[in-house]
Amino acid sequence: MDQPLLDSRQLRAFTVLAREGSFTQAGRSLHLTQSAISHAIRALEQDLGCQLFHRQGKRVLLTHHGRELLRHADAIQNQMAQARSNLGALDQNPRGHLRIGCTPAASQFILPTVLREFKDSFPLFSISVSPGETPETLERLENGALDIAICLRPRDTSRLTCHALFEDELVFLTSPLHAWHQQPPKPKDLANETYIISSRNSSTFQLINEYFLKLGARPRSFIELGSTEAIKELVKLGLGVAMVAPWVTRQEIRSGELLALPLLRGKIKRQWVVAHLKNKAVTLAEQTFLALCEAVGNDLELKPAAPTAAQTKRNGRASR
Repeated sequence: MDQPLLDSRQLRAFTVLAREGSFTQAGRSLHLTQSAISHAIRALEQDLGCQLFHRQGKRVLLTHHGRELLRHADAIQNQMAQARSNLGALDQNPRGHLRIGCTPAASQFILPTVLREFKDSFPLFSISVSPGETPETLERLENGALDIAICLRPRDTSRLTCHALFEDELVFLTSPLHAWHQQPPKPKDLANETYIISSRNSSTFQLINEYFLKLGARPRSFIELGSTEAIKELVKLGLGVAMVAPWVTRQEIRSGELLALPLLRGKIKRQWVVAHLKNKAVTLAEQTFLALCEAVGNDLELKPAAPTAAQTKRNGRASR
């Protein structure tokens, strides 16, 4: 006799509860009451004849049976999503919902071009974008809250498929009136400067921190902002130095509003990627989005590097 099929709504409640760890949070994620989630889990446990969660106060933890079911549940729901997407792709106007996570810089300089091209191919698709630093974005991707992430390549890619976009290198960004423009800094000068950064929780800040440790410098003053534009404005005002990649400030460097200086004794290189979960079936819309990201990444990498402060100085002398 055939085994009865699992209830898809109960399975969805199970996977969300497993990720969130509490009935309250699972209810919020699914826009259901805590009682509805509890009822769905109880019915699923009765159907399977086993306990799926250990209750510890307001928190829940998966049992051995729950961990085994979660492994199958992810695959089942991915297949269901793939079936729905494939049916939509048969339509002349496919529709669906794409959830994208990206860093603030990617949302400003990469995403607009990608979304413009994507909407030409999928005009009926709805899109939600969740800006955040790389660690936060990858956590949401691994928890199933995102379909695709544009971010820096993580050190652990065991659960991810990462498509390389481009590689960049950080420079010091200063105002034209900064003292470093006339006298390049020495390692001992670095600790006394104010650094304007995006976030202490970012992967870039981790790389910057490691760079200073190698030089034996311990900067004491930081201004933390979440906006690339705000960082550039504060640098223009002479309130500090930023450490950024030239592609986010090409226009200001070319106009002379800001100057770029190479780092001392070493480099900070970053690898940008567009990522999705390894066990997730990639839809036609997502394949298109990935390809567009790669095209924009190639364009950014092929553009000539902006002139550094030293180059600007040499050019000025040559024109006299």
